[in-house]
Amino acid sequence: MPQHIFEDPTRFQPQLKALEEHKDIFKDLYVEYRPDDETVSGLRRRRRRAGNTPENPIKTVSLVEEDGVLFWRDGVPASGSTLRRRRARAGLPAAPDGTLVLAKQFPVLAPNKVTAGIGTIDQHLNPSILTTLRSRLRPLRRQPNDKFVLDATDISGPFTGRTLMFVHGTFSNADNMLGEFAATPHGKAFLNAVHSGERKYDNIVFFEHATLAVSPVINALELGRFMAGSSGQIDVIAHSRGGLIARWWLEAFGKSLDLSPDNPVRVVFAGSPLHGTSLAAPDKLQHAMSLFSNIGTFAAGTMKLAGGANPFLWVASSLIEVIVSVTGALANTPLLDALVALIPGLSGQSRVENNHELNLLRLGPCAVSPMYYVVKSNFETDNPGWMFWQNFRKDRMGDLAADIVFPGDNDLVVDTFSMTELGELNFPLNVQDVCDFKTSKIVWHCNYFRQPETVTFITNKFNG
Repeated sequence: MPQHIFEDPTRFQPQLKALEEHKDIFKDLYVEYRPDDETVSGLRRRRRRAGNTPENPIKTVSLVEEDGVLFWRDGVPASGSTLRRRRARAGLPAAPDGTLVLAKQFPVLAPNKVTAGIGTIDQHLNPSILTTLRSRLRPLRRQPNDKFVLDATDISGPFTGRTLMFVHGTFSNADNMLGEFAATPHGKAFLNAVHSGERKYDNIVFFEHATLAVSPVINALELGRFMAGSSGQIDVIAHSRGGLIARWWLEAFGKSLDLSPDNPVRVVFAGSPLHGTSLAAPDKLQHAMSLFSNIGTFAAGTMKLAGGANPFLWVASSLIEVIVSVTGALANTPLLDALVALIPGLSGQSRVENNHELNLLRLGPCAVSPMYYVVKSNFETDNPGWMFWQNFRKDRMGDLAADIVFPGDNDLVVDTFSMTELGELNFPLNVQDVCDFKTSKIVWHCNYFRQPETVTFITNKFNG
């Protein structure tokens, strides 16, 4: 389906800059290769094309624009003018009617370095975690200038009194989550209220964790160690896969808490894949990478998100190196099932029928019985900069069915129906209440906490 194509020749500059900044994150993990294999021209001299074949140690993928939407493709497009190729080599975006945004060449990761590569992405997503990828629990502090920051020093329980915990999602970190609240007047008012208001908390902590190389279950196990023996009122704000971490912690490992029936744990899930997300399914992986790049490019253009606040600009490119290193090409093959299993952070939230990890969580039983609340949205917009969403959704696809990621409503990252799906029939827990933005032109996966309705909803649920 036709999309609006921007005339702004600089629209891809944030994407190109982010890829340049992260181009060497795997530099110590590649297979050995000959120097003359480094360039597309070297490949063309040997094979007359820049395709990906099993014997080639150097792989090539391209980010192309097709009718205003970005897609990652194998090799370099066969067609294209000399001018287009020149612009690509110079790091410039394609001409308005062109397709090639950039060609990316890289050696494959060494066979025993794939897991290390995924961990490297985690460290770039979250510089505060060490090479061990061990999780952290960091307290919130207010500086004399009234700015809120996270302590560099970790903290652990047992905690008493009132404890508020924040758990971030995939591709994010605690600083980014804190930044979402600090970005708006209502968010700042919330931080001030929980820090020093009439209903202030005795402990305000952020759970810092790896989101790709470590599964939600292992994240939850570490969180359970930090919180063991804690008592009093515990409230949790969880974004995205942070909701799965909170569930595993409470429902599987919650007996380590010293809870009173009068003070049940209360959790607000914002855009959490409680029944998984289609975006992490193996057969959707290539198209998910394209979706990430579209999100990153247009978030940079319309929301002015850059740097660490917009990992979508570069993370797809890095994950594609992992994908192609395992599968040999950027295509749907049986190896994608094995690849997703090599990325525990995605596998643990993959919406597929045989996701045994997620299925076991949804069967129960539950160690404790938290009170669960949900914030959800279905993102549909007519903003020209975001119209790419239609190309990855079944009920809007028309003749583009090959690029489907989501079967229906979603917030660009998580299926909307999954955000309230706790368990199978007779599951012992229920969602108590929902802040439903319904079909929204504004609210998507990464801006829930910028909405005053979200902050009001959290405040009302936690002030009881």
